[in-house]
Amino acid sequence: MGKNNRLTLKLDGTSPDQLPMARLSKYLSALSDLYGSVDAVHFKEVSEGSACLNTWVDSDTAYNQVVERSLLQAKNNGKHYQKLVSLLAQDGYRGSIINSDELTIVNFPVADEAPLFSVKKRAKVQGRLYNVGGKDESAPVKLEGANGETYNCEATPAMAAKLGSVLFKQIRVEGDSEWEKKDGIWKLKKLKISSFDVLDKSSLRSALASLNEATGNAWKEEDNPHVVLKALREFNCE
Repeated sequence: MGKNNRLTLKLDGTSPDQLPMARLSKYLSALSDLYGSVDAVHFKEVSEGSACLNTWVDSDTAYNQVVERSLLQAKNNGKHYQKLVSLLAQDGYRGSIINSDELTIVNFPVADEAPLFSVKKRAKVQGRLYNVGGKDESAPVKLEGANGETYNCEATPAMAAKLGSVLFKQIRVEGDSEWEKKDGIWKLKKLKISSFDVLDKSSLRSALASLNEATGNAWKEEDNPHVVLKALREFNCE
């Protein structure tokens, strides 16, 4: 590949070890749609410097087409450009596409940081624990939700030590939380963990089996009770 045929989507606000794979796949899918020329564009790696999604294009002609298409999408506020804008806004990242000379090709707008609504309450959220760290009295903790979203939490050093023993497991955490509502969607800003439970993967299956075996219930009439339970669980998280 030519050294001038490289393009990088730089995500400021995260790093390779903090970006969940499910979320990475969404960015790569949106980036592929933005670039087009699917047979000519190749993913190389995610590197440090925030989280840098590095790609290369296998010919000068295709590279120029990718750059022109990206610029046109940004200029016209195209749907593929908007998809990346939306992902960045959801995660609170700053984003830009740079070339091999670190010149900016596309600079994505920064989401308005002022929330439309904000509320503090006692709450529970659940997901896959994938990050526990920090040296301060308030250690950052991150969970990956069912849709690849990140739940930003914090814990005391003592609680962080306990959480370290269940890293990469599905857990439910509870504590005082702060939520922001943007574009009609409530997003967890922060939750200070006071307690947690490790989730048994078989518990949901057992619950469904019990409901189906019970007589005189309406669950049997549901086409997809898994969807209903997921919706109820997400509602209770809020």
